[in-house]
Amino acid sequence: MDILGKVNKVPGGIMVVPMFITALINTFIPAALKIGGPTTAAFSGAGAMATIGMLLFVAGSQTKYSDLGAVCARGGLLVVVRLAVAFTGAWLTLKFFGIGGICGASALAITISLASCNPGVYAGLMQSYGDNVDKAAMGVLNLIAVPATPLVILGMADGTGFDYMSAIASLVPFVLGMVLANSDEKIRKLFSTATPVVLFFLGCCLGASINLKALSQAGTANILLIGLIVCIFLPIMIAADRLILKRPGYAAVGATCLGGLSVVAPRIIGERLPQYQPYVESATAQMAVTLVFCIFVFPYITKFVVDKFGSGAAAKS
Repeated sequence: MDILGKVNKVPGGIMVVPMFITALINTFIPAALKIGGPTTAAFSGAGAMATIGMLLFVAGSQTKYSDLGAVCARGGLLVVVRLAVAFTGAWLTLKFFGIGGICGASALAITISLASCNPGVYAGLMQSYGDNVDKAAMGVLNLIAVPATPLVILGMADGTGFDYMSAIASLVPFVLGMVLANSDEKIRKLFSTATPVVLFFLGCCLGASINLKALSQAGTANILLIGLIVCIFLPIMIAADRLILKRPGYAAVGATCLGGLSVVAPRIIGERLPQYQPYVESATAQMAVTLVFCIFVFPYITKFVVDKFGSGAAAKS
């Protein structure tokens, strides 16, 4: 029975398939993932951050010092473009529609949908289509995969700025893996095949936080948010990747996918910015629906871009 072969036919399948399975379990029998012990630690949202830390370490172990310039250039550009588009979207929404936003999508929901990235999905897609530089760029993207990012973009009146400790905490596993592997080539070789294993468990952890019933709650606001991401934001990211970096564009698709922390970001921002508190509940539901759409559709968009423009994996081989 060729289970792995069938899984690999799905774009980003080594992460997407287990993510879908645990999402089904969490939707219909969520208690099964909360029995405690190693089961809960390995197959629920409780293990997500630990797994991301391991993935960052492995990505660092496959990064040579000579690749750092390319890593910062690729990942840095995607981060800068993402933040610029998110800031512009937030500014235009607040200026012309106010905090309440448009068509039921508040400024809070719009800003989070444009600012939140998903390093886990990006890593899964780069495992299938990217080269070592693309994979290492996850460390850069992880810097903005925190609720502090939309907080900054929303223009904090109380003086709250970027959470530097979160940025440092995201870099430590990556830097540690890179330093060790560049000091001893045997360490690089040891972790060279670890990424698929870690991605499998990351998929399980991320899926355990998804409730597929959220799709039934989709309304006009979600159509607007998904439209903003797919029809406006995504083409801008792909254009930047292709025109500035002269790359195929598949990495830009992976970097545009909505992040899992987008679901908790409204509540965190509402606690820090009371004026957004009335929109926390609606924004949370909207982020859940948009997240489900992005996680399961973006791998196929990535495959479409790869089929049309090529991939780093193909160039490397």
